[in-house]
Amino acid sequence: MFNLGVNMARMKRILVLAMPVVIAMLTQTSINVVDTIFVGKLSPDLSIPGQAALGFSLPLLWAFGGSLSALGIGAQVMTARRYGAGDVEESGQILTNGIVVATLSSILVSILAWFLIPTLFSFLTQNDAVIELGVPYARFRIIGVISMVLTTIYKGFFDGLGKTKIHMYAAIVMNGVNILLNYSLIFGFGPIPAMYVTGAAIASLISTFIGLFILMGWTFLPSVRKFKVYRPKNLNISTMWNLVKLSAPSGLAQVFIMGGVLMFLKIIASLDTTHIQDMLEQLHHASPALITSSNMFQHTVQSSSSVGQTLFLQDWSTTLMHTRPPVFTTAAKLIIDLLSIGFVTCIAFGTGTATLVSQAMGKKNYQEASDFGWDSVKMSMYFYGALGLVIIVMPELFLDLLSDDHMVIKAAAPGLQIMAGLEMLIAMALVLTQALFGAGATRYVMVVEFLLHGLCLAPMAYLFAFVLDLGFLGVWLSGTLYVFLLALAMSVKFWRGSWTKIQV
Repeated sequence: MFNLGVNMARMKRILVLAMPVVIAMLTQTSINVVDTIFVGKLSPDLSIPGQAALGFSLPLLWAFGGSLSALGIGAQVMTARRYGAGDVEESGQILTNGIVVATLSSILVSILAWFLIPTLFSFLTQNDAVIELGVPYARFRIIGVISMVLTTIYKGFFDGLGKTKIHMYAAIVMNGVNILLNYSLIFGFGPIPAMYVTGAAIASLISTFIGLFILMGWTFLPSVRKFKVYRPKNLNISTMWNLVKLSAPSGLAQVFIMGGVLMFLKIIASLDTTHIQDMLEQLHHASPALITSSNMFQHTVQSSSSVGQTLFLQDWSTTLMHTRPPVFTTAAKLIIDLLSIGFVTCIAFGTGTATLVSQAMGKKNYQEASDFGWDSVKMSMYFYGALGLVIIVMPELFLDLLSDDHMVIKAAAPGLQIMAGLEMLIAMALVLTQALFGAGATRYVMVVEFLLHGLCLAPMAYLFAFVLDLGFLGVWLSGTLYVFLLALAMSVKFWRGSWTKIQV
């Protein structure tokens, strides 16, 4: 019979490791949330398409940079195994080789992403305002992929040692700098001109490099020098290959996840388009005389040589289609941002758990590894289940933090309530995903994410939203199915215990 209680000794060890990671990841995630908040304070002609642009940009950033950030998971697992076995210098060797792999791969991916971003935006949305604001934002953020990936390598190394507070300190400083820069660069301050949405990207870019430099500096302190990280003889092709091989499934899983999220957002963007089409059709049905007279007026103006090229020479229905406020897309961005706060803290619990699982496996204590996993799941489910109830009762309270637009908040509230009701399952799925990463079961996670995003999230969103005509509410019903299946897949795998035989 499954025990619903939590072992107090294990809970204390999980919290000691997890809480600094929770603080660090919340702080790091708040860089993106702060961007959303500040952009939301702009005038509606910039705030609504601006927040929608961020909604597309961040999954693109994670599709490229996040896939490489999986190297940090590999670094954490390999470091924890070696450190748990008492191999100090071999632990440092993991960071050395991780730095080389991260630097080379992130430079190549950044160059590729820079040229692909305009094409990808045009594929994801037809809204000209979103594209105009989103492409520069995404390009500035993509320059920061190298700092993003190197940060995860250093974080993985320190987390694998159990020194989770180090990244927390760096993240706090990084976010403080980001807040100051956001205000200055978005709205302008003194001699600094207002750069609006692009200013948010530049602020985030600078902040991520500051966080990286803090982590790099920490490796020169006496307590870390014993790992001999920067010895040239540490470089080893075999270690690099093992790191890549272990991390690649996690990276592909990240690509599948972000690809699914982007297709999910594209379907939501289509709902914005459909909404305007319905409005135009209703207008035509209600007042055909008005449409006819408007078309005759436009034809007269276009035929007149005295008018020339003016704004009257527009097909206003087409203009409306391409410049409409992307209400549903922006609402989805707000929901994802609020959920991401819960996501990252669940992942943080899982990260602490992954270190304990991996270190226990390094000592061949597989029962202890399993117990840490399940206790972490129960702790997170209890906490986030309670938080989900609060959100269900007061969704507008949380949405008001990110947007001042009542139309967007009204559209977002039902979807947020649906996802809040799934907080316990989300916690289970994310904690066990990280625990399986810690055990080295990266291929299993990759396959599950590929199947669920390829066959469930986006396809079901289209089915519910368009085929069954459930609209914006329908896309969140597909999210419900995805969360349930992910929690089931991860819990069954961890319960069976086949991960205990994995060697890394």
